[in-house]
Amino acid sequence: MQDAYDFVLMGPVGFIGAAILKSLESAGYKTLATRMRLQDRMGFEKLLDENRPKIGVICAAGERGRPNISWCDSHPVETLDANITCQFGIAAACKARGLHCVLIGTAIIYEPFPDNPSYRFKEEDPPNVKDPGVYTALRIKQEELLKYFDNVLTLRVLYPVSNDLDPRGLIGKLARFKRVDKVRTSVTIFESLCPLIPELCKRGSTGVLNFAASGTVSYVDIIEELAKRAPPGWTPPPFSEGAGRAAPELDVARLAAASGQPVPDATETVRRIIRTMPEAELAQLLRSAL
Repeated sequence: MQDAYDFVLMGPVGFIGAAILKSLESAGYKTLATRMRLQDRMGFEKLLDENRPKIGVICAAGERGRPNISWCDSHPVETLDANITCQFGIAAACKARGLHCVLIGTAIIYEPFPDNPSYRFKEEDPPNVKDPGVYTALRIKQEELLKYFDNVLTLRVLYPVSNDLDPRGLIGKLARFKRVDKVRTSVTIFESLCPLIPELCKRGSTGVLNFAASGTVSYVDIIEELAKRAPPGWTPPPFSEGAGRAAPELDVARLAAASGQPVPDATETVRRIIRTMPEAELAQLLRSAL
């Protein structure tokens, strides 16, 4: 057996997985990053037996739709296989070996209450999204069934934010929109939240956690901050008229308590990310407008 790894990470080349891997390696954790298919249950069990991690397993692999979650509506069996059957196989393999396991969930199971739009959704609040698609419906079912596991932590992600203009991240996405809605929402900021994962694992946190920054961020604020630093010639997308579209805000008190660390403010963090973006990164604004 090799010198023990701290973590086994599945899905290291995906948007979320790559951010987690970068954070783990930056913090000095020895990580076995594997691109093994979720369907390879026997291969995964062999990998764990040969490379038993000291802290735990993080599964950032799964089906999130190609190019978006609408794909899941026409591919329900493939989505169920990846996000239910296979991920439960990962959880069960970890359980059998006494290993802590982290799975990536979603917070799009919520939508604001019309009579109380500023309500902060807690982990124990039942899903209230109307007419969920296949992806969301299966994530809801996943949370329900994972209650039977005492070794699994599910992190609910909402509108991921990277510290660049990657089109899979919220900042890069908004910069490329033709029109931007006036939305204020909770967001998952990789830079400040991924470093919390090792401590959550070490403490053996299980159940569900809202994996988001504190407070909310405004789409309007993001575009206005980008406009301050954009290269000459970039025209920011216009804002939609009207009051704007509602989006959920997540309560992160339990995340702070579970990690033993304060959860950074969403607006302040996003503003800092944009203000410190390299000029070469911001040059993408012109290229994306072509």
